[in-house]
Amino acid sequence: MDKKVLITNSQGAQIQADVVTAFKLKENNNKYIVYTFNEKNNNNIKTYVSKIREEENGIYFDSITDDEEWKLVREAIINEVIN
Repeated sequence: MDKKVLITNSQGAQIQADVVTAFKLKENNNKYIVYTFNEKNNNNIKTYVSKIREEENGIYFDSITDDEEWKLVREAIINEVIN
């Protein structure tokens, strides 16, 4: 993975993450990012998904809390992997 993003966590520490993919859903016009810190969980690498919120003073990653939105995001990720 050659795309990186610097994320500031809730404690204010900056952590570099590898970008797996980013996409925009046409259903709601929101942008999303899939990223990893390359943490291993058994034989799998943990990945994270966030909604991207752009403001004047920066770009923020928000949690996805709506079940219907999660369904759309999961479908988009699966389609990205298959295609």
